[in-house]
Amino acid sequence: MTTTSNPGTHGNQHGEPTEEPHGISFGLNEIEAARSGAIAPSQTENGDELYDLRKTTSRGSRASRRMSGSLYPVDTTNSQELSSHASSRSRRYSGVAEVDAPAPVQDETQEGLSYRRSFLEDSRQEERIEDADRPAPVRLSWKERVDLFTTFCWLIFFSILGALARVGLSALTTYPGSPVAGVIWANFAGSFVMGFMAEEIRFFAAVPAQKEKTEPETSNGESDVAEDNHWSIDKKAIPLYIGITTGFCGSLTSFSSWMRDSFWAMSNTSPVHPRHRGNDVEALLAQFIATVALSVGGLKCGAHIALFLRPVIPTMPKDFRPHLDIMGMFLGISCWIGIVMMAIFVPKWRGIVLFAGVFAPIGTMMRFMASRKFNPRFPTFPLGTFMVNVGGSILDATFILLQNYGGVGVIGCQVLQGLEDGLCGCLTTVSTWVVEITSLRRGHAYNYGIASVLCGFLSFVIILGTYTWDHGLDARKC
Repeated sequence: MTTTSNPGTHGNQHGEPTEEPHGISFGLNEIEAARSGAIAPSQTENGDELYDLRKTTSRGSRASRRMSGSLYPVDTTNSQELSSHASSRSRRYSGVAEVDAPAPVQDETQEGLSYRRSFLEDSRQEERIEDADRPAPVRLSWKERVDLFTTFCWLIFFSILGALARVGLSALTTYPGSPVAGVIWANFAGSFVMGFMAEEIRFFAAVPAQKEKTEPETSNGESDVAEDNHWSIDKKAIPLYIGITTGFCGSLTSFSSWMRDSFWAMSNTSPVHPRHRGNDVEALLAQFIATVALSVGGLKCGAHIALFLRPVIPTMPKDFRPHLDIMGMFLGISCWIGIVMMAIFVPKWRGIVLFAGVFAPIGTMMRFMASRKFNPRFPTFPLGTFMVNVGGSILDATFILLQNYGGVGVIGCQVLQGLEDGLCGCLTTVSTWVVEITSLRRGHAYNYGIASVLCGFLSFVIILGTYTWDHGLDARKC
C-alpha cells in the first residue's frame, strides 16, 4: 500500500514521489479512495487487492449502510457469520427497496471524517453478480414457504390499515382554508414511519440483549459495527418488517392520489376556484414541491427520531417471533374476510372506507411482486416501482373518468371509489419512491424521479384532461 508524502503527491516503495491520481481528495490513500469510488482499482498498482477490499467492504455495507463509508476498514467477518442465515432469507425479498436500500442516515457516528455514502444501484448490481455465480434456484423449503405466506398475511393486514389511515387522514386534514390538504399529510406520515423503520435496529435485533461480548471493542467500535450489521440484515428478513414498511408505509402513501391532486390543482376543476390561469400553474408547482419536500423530510426526520430513541428502544426476544408470525396469519386473513363482510352488510360506509379496504391488499401484493420481479433488472432504474406508480396512475384516471360518467349507479360509483382509494392507492407508493430517489446516485435519481412524475401526471392529462376540458365532468352519485 502506498503512503501519502504530502497532499499533492504519493511516495512509492523506493521513496520516489509520484503524482496523485486524478479524482482523489481529502488526502486519502489508494485503498481509501478505491473504497469510496474516487478511483477505479485498475488505476492503482494493487488493483486485485483493492478490488477484494471493495468487494468485502461492499458486502458488509449491505448489512449496515451507515458504516460503509468509514475511513477505517471495518471487519465484518463476525457480522457475516452471524447473519448468514438471515442474509439467505432476505434474498427472497431482493428487489424490494425497503430491503435493498441503505439506511437514510449514514456516518452518523463518525466525527471529523469526510462524508461517505452507499447507493442502491451498487447493492443491486452486487446481488446480480452473486446471483449469476449462484447455482440454479431450487424449490422453496417448507419453512421458506411458511415465511413467505406469513409475509403476505402481514401485507394484507397492514395494507388495509394503511389504506384506511390514508383515507381518514386525508379527510381530517381537508377543511376550509387548510394550507396543506389532500394526500400530502399521508405521504409525509408514511415516509416518516419508513425512515424510522429503516434506521431502527434494536427492536428486531436477533442478538439477545444480555449477550456477552466475546471480543473486546476496539477504539473504532468495530465490534458494535459488526453487531449492528447483523441486526440490520436480520430485521429485513422478518415478515413483520416487510409488512410495516412495504405494507403499511406503502399503502399509507399513494403516488396516484398525489398525481390526482396535482391534476385537480392544475385543471381547477375539483373544486373550482375563481382565479387566474397563471395561478393554476402555481398550484401545480405547490403540489409537486410540497409533496417531495415533505416526503423526503419525513423520511429523514423519522430516521433521526430512530437514532434519538435508539438507547431506549427495547429488543424483541427472538423466541417471540413465531408467536408474531401466527398472529400475522390470523390478522391478515380475518381482517380481509371481516372487511369484505362489512362491505356486504354495512352499506353506509361502503363508498367511504369499506371498498377501499377490500381492494387494498390486492394492490399491495401486486406492488410487492412487481418490485421483486422487475426492480433487480435495472439497478440504476427501479423498473418495478416505476411500473406500478405509472400503471396505478393510469388506472386511477380511468376509474375517475368512469365514476363521473352519467350512466354509473350509486353502487358502481362506490366500487370505483374503492378501486381508486384501495387498489390504485396501495398499488402506488410515495414512501418507496422517496427511499429510492434518496438512495440512488444523483443522476440516476433525477432521471428516475422526473420520469415517474412526468409519466404519472401525463397519464391524468391524457386520460382525464382531454375529456374534462372538452365535455366537463358530471356530478358523481356517491
